[in-house]
Amino acid sequence: MPVVDESPFPFAKPMALELVRVMAGIFRTEREAVTFTAPFGIDELDVPPGLSPIDLWYHLLRKLAVAGAVRRVVGATREKFPNNPHASFLDALLADRLAPVSAEPMPGEGTPGAVFNDSVTEPEALLFFDDLTIPVGHVVNLIATLTKVTAMAPAVCLLRVQNPFGSYFGTGFRIGERLILTNHHVLFPRDTVATSVQADFGFDVAADGAALAVTSLAGIVGTIKGEAQDDWAVIEVADMRPEWPKLPLEAAPAPQIGDLAYILQHPGGHQKRLGFVRNTISNVNDGVVRYLTDTEPGSSGAPVFDTAGRLIALHHAGGRPVEIAGKPPVAKNEGIRISRVAERLRSSGILA
Repeated sequence: MPVVDESPFPFAKPMALELVRVMAGIFRTEREAVTFTAPFGIDELDVPPGLSPIDLWYHLLRKLAVAGAVRRVVGATREKFPNNPHASFLDALLADRLAPVSAEPMPGEGTPGAVFNDSVTEPEALLFFDDLTIPVGHVVNLIATLTKVTAMAPAVCLLRVQNPFGSYFGTGFRIGERLILTNHHVLFPRDTVATSVQADFGFDVAADGAALAVTSLAGIVGTIKGEAQDDWAVIEVADMRPEWPKLPLEAAPAPQIGDLAYILQHPGGHQKRLGFVRNTISNVNDGVVRYLTDTEPGSSGAPVFDTAGRLIALHHAGGRPVEIAGKPPVAKNEGIRISRVAERLRSSGILA
C-alpha cells in the first residue's frame, strides 16, 4: 500500500520519514502548518503548543493518517508549491514510486555520531541578525571568501547510495587522488554498508543558470571504511579528473564562536549550493563545530569552510528549526572538526 494511504502512518519506512522532513521544511511554523492542514481535519486545539517543526509533523501526519487525509495533504502541497525542489519526491509518493531519501538519521534514530543536542539557547539565537546587509568596506572580504570557496566547488559531489534498505543521497568531497570523504551514515545507511555508490561531480549550474554536464563515477564499495562514533567514512573513486581540487585536511586554525562557516552542499539531493548567510559559529569544542548556516538533509558529508576558504569541519547533522527570543526560526547544525577526522584517518592508516 502507498505510504500516503497507510494508517497508522508508517514512520518506520524511509519515504515516510522523508515526508516528515519535507513537510517540516515547507511549513516551518506551527501557524503555517496548522492553517494548511485545518481543512483536512486538523483541529488547532488538538495540537500541542511549542513543538518543533519535525515533532509537529510527526503529530500532524499521525492524525492525518487516521483521518485518511495524508494523500490529500500531499497533493495539496504539491499543487500549492509546484516549483518546490521536493516536487519530484511528492510526485513519487503520490504515484507509489520509490524515490531516494536522505541518509541522515532523524533525531533519536541511527548512529551515535549523527545525534546531537540541537536545542538553541537565547545567546545562540541572538547571533542571528535579521539585517543581511554588510558594511561596504567588508564587501571586498566577502568577495575574497566566495572566490576561494567557489574554487573548491569542483571537489564536491552528490553521492547516490544503495543498500538493502533502499536508495539514499548525501554529499562528499575529494581529499586524495582516489579518495572521497563523507559521513558514516551516508555510506552506512541504517548502519548497513552501501552495496552501490555513484559520485556525481559537476551537478551544478553555470552563471547563466543552465545545468552543467554531470560526470558520474562509480565508487568502489569494497574500499569503504569509516567510524560511526565520529561519523566519517571514505570510499575510493577511480578516474577523478586531475583538475578537480583535493581539499587539504590540515592548516586551518581552530574556529572560534562568532566566526563564519560556509558550506558547499547538495541539500535535498539537488544541485550544488553554498550556505553563506546567517552562518555564524555558535559553539566549538575539541570534537565538533556548531553553526547556524542553512543546511538540509542531503547536506550530510559536506565540507565546511572558514572565511579564508580553509576546511574546518565535516558537516554531519542538522537541527530542528526553533523560534527563540523573537527571532525567525533558526536551526543549529553540527560538523565534526576536520582536525579530529584527520586524526582518525591517520590512526586508521588511511592517510599517512
